[in-house]
Amino acid sequence: MTTLTQLLKISGSCWVDTDWTAPKNRCIDDIIERFDDCPEALIDFERSDWVNLAECYTFDLLQRWNQQEDDIKALWDGYVDAIGATSTMEALEGVCGSFEDGDDMNTAIVNLAMTWGCLELVQDVARYAHDHIELGGQLWEAFRSRA
Repeated sequence: MTTLTQLLKISGSCWVDTDWTAPKNRCIDDIIERFDDCPEALIDFERSDWVNLAECYTFDLLQRWNQQEDDIKALWDGYVDAIGATSTMEALEGVCGSFEDGDDMNTAIVNLAMTWGCLELVQDVARYAHDHIELGGQLWEAFRSRA
């Protein structure tokens, strides 16, 4: 069985690079650990999000925010850039009609940031699979079709 860690290493993903210049993010590490034995499950994040597939309780999302705020913010900044938003509020448009308090906004940010982190890992493997059509098997094919 091929693990997510192995796929990411083969793909040259910066997230598993052991070089001192590689990005370090505990949230990405948590994603890799959670989906290591079932990497193809990450593909589900193309149709759903973190709160529906991984952490469905507000408590868990707030705990992640409180313990990994800097790492969440790093993923969030990547997400905001990727969608072309110029502010947090612009990036959150349409996510919720209103936020009752800061916790509501923090849980939305965690959900979107973690979902984006999952999709970044999918893309790392998908780009490699697309560029290396000689790699056979259902797992590579599942990712190849996502590039």
